Amino acid sequence: MRLSAELIGTSEQRTNPLGERELILRGLAIPSIEHLAVTQNAFDAIDFTDNRLLRLDNFPRLHRLSTLNCMGNSIQAIDSDNLKKNLSNLTHLNLCNNNISKLHEVVNLGKACEKLEFLSLQGNPVARRQHYRLYTITQIPSLKTLDYIKISKSERQKAQRLAKSAAGAALESDVQGEAREAAKNGVKTFEPGEGGSAEESFVTNFTQEQKDQIRQMVANASSASQIEDIENSVKQGIFPEDFLSLIPEDANASGQKRSSDDAGADSNGKGSKKKAKR
Repeated sequence: MRLSAELIGTSEQRTNPLGERELILRGLAIPSIEHLAVTQNAFDAIDFTDNRLLRLDNFPRLHRLSTLNCMGNSIQAIDSDNLKKNLSNLTHLNLCNNNISKLHEVVNLGKACEKLEFLSLQGNPVARRQHYRLYTITQIPSLKTLDYIKISKSERQKAQRLAKSAAGAALESDVQGEAREAAKNGVKTFEPGEGGSAEESFVTNFTQEQKDQIRQMVANASSASQIEDIENSVKQGIFPEDFLSLIPEDANASGQKRSSDDAGADSNGKGSKKKAKR
């Protein structure tokens, strides 16, 4: 089932036993993460348990989010840039029973989640790799608990010794090889209409004036479905002109005045240069 704005709006919302405001999206056969911008950063926790996610990516800015439960999916890869930018306050991440097999994905988590304290990768192939636990402790120094076991001071010391040893150097070389292979196989250029992320399309396909207008459309949308339609247009690289009516008249006038002022400034500048030449 596609993660639509309507589905998000009708899903269970609760205050969990930890006092967190939580969105429940369990067991809905969701194949990919999308449209979470409609939550308007209103949740401390999101539960994606038992879906069909393949990648941890495409999050909008959710700086309030501190807990993410993705247990029981099919996640193989992590977009470190997306998580670092948009989930900057994530402290608890449950990835039990997924399909992560490469240690370079652990490196990606370390780059992405600088505040991560709790991580579980139990039930993933990567957890069976030699030196997995010590390597993870090294790569994510903020961790306090890994796979439901508290990290001890002696473990941190062992992890440091491994990192400085010949075995650690060989392991690091293997991980870098995995990362290069993943980068070679995973490079994809966005093309309008091909279903890239809305965020990527927003950055690359619109002028500053259009970006300002899109932001106002989303801010003034009266329903989750309107936000979803706007996001779908942006994702395809198409300016959502059908929603221009959502922008207040005074905002349009202000934008036009700025453009006029900029044009006048350019004209005056050219005139001044001509006078200077005479």
